[in-house]
Amino acid sequence: MPSLPKGRQRQKQLYDAAARLFAACGYHATSLRELAEDLGLNKSSLYHYFDSKQELLYHLLDDYISEALAEIQSLCSTGNNPEEKLANFMRYYTRFYARDLDRLALLVNEVDSLEPRFREVLREKERRYLAALTDIFEQLRGQGRLKDVPSTVAAFAFFGMVHYTFKWYRPRGKVSPEELSEMFWEIFGRGVLRPQEER
Repeated sequence: MPSLPKGRQRQKQLYDAAARLFAACGYHATSLRELAEDLGLNKSSLYHYFDSKQELLYHLLDDYISEALAEIQSLCSTGNNPEEKLANFMRYYTRFYARDLDRLALLVNEVDSLEPRFREVLREKERRYLAALTDIFEQLRGQGRLKDVPSTVAAFAFFGMVHYTFKWYRPRGKVSPEELSEMFWEIFGRGVLRPQEER
């Protein structure tokens, strides 16, 4: 994988540090001065990368959400059957969010701290996540493979299961993100689907 340009590397370091501090101390309780000290920079140097603390929070979350959304849309555009799409979606989504619990905590806890113009951009992308997953469920329903569960209820249940991992999951613990993704697929995927023989 090619290395990032120097400016982009520095931006990523800034975003990573901001995500860590905001998640640990809270967005409102963390000052830009503290962020600058953590990075070994002058506070004024931060404004080379963003215009405000609001913009910083927005961009570090938007980059995060957009990366996952692009991969999910790619997975959903394949010719795989709906069950394979569902498995790939759930495995990828679990791995992606389990690997960056700081940003996940911010996504769950701090989106409402954003101004409406920023918040709505993120909400729209979240709606696209939801649409992609519910569409897969509806494809399965059309094949008689989905239990009698509304697609939106199933989707929100899955997202809730993954999003809550920031409270308890530790990527460097006994269960790797890859193993966690398989466990979640087994728990959730097998829970909403009818066995093949019941079709």
